[in-house]
Amino acid sequence: MGRHRRGARREVTVADLIDELSRFDPNLEVRLAVQPRLPQEHLVGAVAEADGMVWIGEGGQQGYAPDEVGEQLGWR
Repeated sequence: MGRHRRGARREVTVADLIDELSRFDPNLEVRLAVQPRLPQEHLVGAVAEADGMVWIGEGGQQGYAPDEVGEQLGWR
């Protein structure tokens, strides 16, 4: 999700995100991983619609993500 086969970025839609998340246990907590070289763990904040898009706010850094996160996201 978020990249074409050749590595070019693409826009992610609400439907893409719902489809991707539907694979997981709905009781699991959600975090954002940012900064591929040293993944940080951030809470998900408020969600809003503006300017024809859905925005997911960042709810604060919680520390650093485990090494497995970078591997699973294809960052390593």
